[in-house]
Amino acid sequence: MTSDILREPDSSLRSELGKYRFSILIPVRFGDLDAFGHVNNAKYLTYFEEARMAYWLNLFSIDFDNPKSLGIILASASVNFRSPAGIGETLKVLARVATFGNKSFQMEYRIEDGVNGKLVADGTTAIVCFDYDKNKSVPVPEDVKKKILAFEHKS
Repeated sequence: MTSDILREPDSSLRSELGKYRFSILIPVRFGDLDAFGHVNNAKYLTYFEEARMAYWLNLFSIDFDNPKSLGIILASASVNFRSPAGIGETLKVLARVATFGNKSFQMEYRIEDGVNGKLVADGTTAIVCFDYDKNKSVPVPEDVKKKILAFEHKS
């Protein structure tokens, strides 16, 4: 991938998009824990993935018989660990599209305790639009961008 895909998009879009408008609840499962009894660091990326797929399914139909129809690929991910979570907790995972580039968009995530709203983790992923048949990145389709912007701008 070329560096122009992951260039810093126009920051004015971030302030336009504002609040998180999408969230899911995820119960902490025993298998999510590490030897110290709190959620293992790798699980937070799984929580981001679950929220990302639920977000995408909320806006678009996906042909699971043809995975190439999705047309996106994860380019990078980062997680900031803020406080531990443990068994018996339900986490609220918020997701939003924060910025657009020519061929990519950045999603932001916030994971909170589902009861008291305490910040547990936050992070980002860079998603690149991808043509799997040609094995190359492509511009963000205008209809996809418009649908995401319409969703994110709802009051």
